[in-house]
Amino acid sequence: MKEKLKKVEQVVQDIKDIKIQWATNIAKAAFEILISQSREQHFENKKEYIEFIEKSMDILIAARPTEPMLFNGMDYISSEIRKIEWDDLKLAIEKVSNAAQFYLNLINETAERAVLNGLGIVNDWDNVLTHCHSSSAIKTLKLHKIKGINFKVYNTETRPLYQGRKTSADLIAAWIDTTMVVDGVAPFLMDESSGTDLMMDCVIIWCDAIKLDGGVINKVWSYSVWLSALYANIPVYIAGNLLKVDVHDKIQIERRESHEVWEDSPDGLKFLNFAFDKIPPKFIRGIITEFGIIKPRDIRKTIEKNYPWMKIKK
Repeated sequence: MKEKLKKVEQVVQDIKDIKIQWATNIAKAAFEILISQSREQHFENKKEYIEFIEKSMDILIAARPTEPMLFNGMDYISSEIRKIEWDDLKLAIEKVSNAAQFYLNLINETAERAVLNGLGIVNDWDNVLTHCHSSSAIKTLKLHKIKGINFKVYNTETRPLYQGRKTSADLIAAWIDTTMVVDGVAPFLMDESSGTDLMMDCVIIWCDAIKLDGGVINKVWSYSVWLSALYANIPVYIAGNLLKVDVHDKIQIERRESHEVWEDSPDGLKFLNFAFDKIPPKFIRGIITEFGIIKPRDIRKTIEKNYPWMKIKK
């Protein structure tokens, strides 16, 4: 079994090393490797194959336990495995591969619908603040540009791994007027003291996870941005889809290694390097989802109605 898991373990290592990053990319890589290894490898019987799939799912989830889009998809595959009534290897491979492909398609379809539902939150001459990186949020901003809306984006560096650089590159490539700001400046841009030409009109931030109470988990420093936006009465929108809801209610805030902050730090210096923080639901104007822009309080009932296989923890 160890040899069969070799390529899966490589994907796991790439996720841990941040070679594969961002929620959607991590989920896609996980389901793509399950499909490819189901079709490429030889299994003696259904029992061996299901053991391989279950072990693969366990180590993929463990690679990034803060990504509900990943483990919700694994739950879907598990629900399909339970429907296999016969001891048929070919049927099991087909069932699992089809389930993984269905979820991959669902990721793409829901992301596209969410982007369309976000159209209209940015107006002419708005200053828009973003933080970290998300393909969905980038597409939402690009759609406004295509529709002829004139606006400016201010995006953060997003330290310590600087994912904001990817955001800047994508926005510039789309011919969107973009200015990068250091993380500590972002809250100041909510106040007129920064200069009226620099004051933000709305904030669009993506998320790694949505909690059942409607709060969201996103890259650290999001809380500071949201708190300042709340104080200044600036609307805050989350770009994400409901496949990211933490229905298990198990995600903990990840802490990362000190070398990401300061590689050659003095001996004895301690670090508190949170990778994420949580934005309370009261800070959020709306969550841009595949089912429209919904209020945080409506998360649970929307999940129960549209994704019954996502088993909500009671």
